[in-house]
Amino acid sequence: MTEPQPSPSQRRLDAIRNRLSQASKEWSISADAEGTHLLAGNNGQETIAIIPKAANLDDTELALRAPEDLRWTIELYGKLATRLRAAERELLRLRSHQNDPKNYAAECAMKCKEPAFKKFLEERHGLERPLTDERVNTRVRSLLKVSSRSKLNEDAAAAARWRDLRDEFDAWRRNG
Repeated sequence: MTEPQPSPSQRRLDAIRNRLSQASKEWSISADAEGTHLLAGNNGQETIAIIPKAANLDDTELALRAPEDLRWTIELYGKLATRLRAAERELLRLRSHQNDPKNYAAECAMKCKEPAFKKFLEERHGLERPLTDERVNTRVRSLLKVSSRSKLNEDAAAAARWRDLRDEFDAWRRNG
């Protein structure tokens, strides 16, 4: 399977990141009779640009602050992209639950009879032995903060807690 080609915007962003990673990390500013100097490099601080004294002050500030502003922008973009991917994963997770059976109480009752679910509750949620149906039912109602499993069909928050517990069980079963 071939990877999709990056968009022109992604190629440009990758090029900016590459240039930024290759460029000096230390930048400074100095001034003399020629004008304001933008300096880069570790030892010796090489002059990268000289801005004449007669240059517009706003343009000068933009040019002098460009290296630190660019690093800040790329870092912020990375954080936002990470948050966006997390939000997209959450949307997919929520959409996948739209096809769930509506009768969560019945689903919960069936799960509570499964030996694997009982073992999961013992290992992950402190269910004590013997693993009787009554202990399982009591523990599940406690975990879901409901007085009765029927609340799973009536209370959206309780239903969400049930789906989370069910998903945790499914993950436990896959990794166990």
